[in-house]
Amino acid sequence: MTEPFSLRLVEPSFKDPLTDLILELDRERTSVLGGTTPPVMFSQLKQIFHMLETLGSARIEGNSTTIAELVDRRQEVELQLDDSSEDEKLLEISNIGNALLFVEGAWSRDPENFRIDHGFVHELHRLTTTGLSLSGEGDSCPGSYRTRPVRIMKSTYVLPDGTDVHSFMDSLLGFFNKPDPPKYDLLKLALAHHSFTWIHPFSNGNGRTARLFTYAMLLKSGFRVGGPRPTTRILNPTAVFCSDRDKYYEMLSRADTGTDVDLLAWCSYMLSGLKIELDKVAKLLDYYWLKKNILVPAIVELHQKNGISNHERTILLIALDKNVIRNQDIRPALNSMSMVQTSRILGELRKRQLLVPASGAERSYQLGLAQSPLLRTVLRQLDRQGFLPIKGEI
Repeated sequence: MTEPFSLRLVEPSFKDPLTDLILELDRERTSVLGGTTPPVMFSQLKQIFHMLETLGSARIEGNSTTIAELVDRRQEVELQLDDSSEDEKLLEISNIGNALLFVEGAWSRDPENFRIDHGFVHELHRLTTTGLSLSGEGDSCPGSYRTRPVRIMKSTYVLPDGTDVHSFMDSLLGFFNKPDPPKYDLLKLALAHHSFTWIHPFSNGNGRTARLFTYAMLLKSGFRVGGPRPTTRILNPTAVFCSDRDKYYEMLSRADTGTDVDLLAWCSYMLSGLKIELDKVAKLLDYYWLKKNILVPAIVELHQKNGISNHERTILLIALDKNVIRNQDIRPALNSMSMVQTSRILGELRKRQLLVPASGAERSYQLGLAQSPLLRTVLRQLDRQGFLPIKGEI
């Protein structure tokens, strides 16, 4: 639509499947996820999913970097960015990663009082667009709302005038932060995402900032994993949208009509995708499922591709079963080897970060994923299980 409509709560009927979906998601939100996956392994998986999230968000905007290319670049010893278009694509992805860290840092410092305001949104945009060229994905005023009219290429949609942006964003932030009953939180989250894209508050970088904004709203709304200290779920909100980019834009355009029917259709689309992502999280928290379907096949594949020796494969499988290993744990399995030979193999595994130091235990190690040669084979297994937002690229 070209005329502004009032940002408001729209409510599904009692018989609408969206009502059941909201109730189910609300139960998941308020439950404390446990699971048997060790915290260090969980943390490494989270790093992997954040990498995928940054790439997925950039890909929606037309960035052509593949998962394989990103993995190769991550595993280079030195990362030297210059002004080439190829490196700008990687900088765009890096910026989104930095903004994700900013969101989690702001939330984790004080989860109960975490507030999403104008300053927070400005910083998301600044982090997202900084260093990028104006001919690419940059913005002439990183971190500032637009004050001039802009148009979306290949679209007849007329954006709100720049002079109205701040007041529209004021209404949006007030809408989300208003202390309504918790049963409305999920509807508000979905409606706020659409409203952000409709306002188009920045000259460039709106899609990337909107998805980071959504991640912040998810944390604010309680989607996290419980533990000794609050930590976020392995939640990839971008995957809700980027598995079918055209469908995402189609549903946003439908919601632009501002009718209750079309706004509820958008909410159903977005929250259904969220439910799918949360169901994936539950699988990854089950260490038996994770080992059987992801980690053991990844180790076996790396061995088959001559990435590790027979002895190294044995050690990694022991580390997988025991979670934390020491020299004495592996010597029985390698009883034909001397202590010197065993130590040499362990040293090589540590050098390649296939084993990483276990916290709080001297000369103890755990399986390494996020920075090791296993990253590629783990991603390939995740792809086969339907976990990657962009399929068939690894």
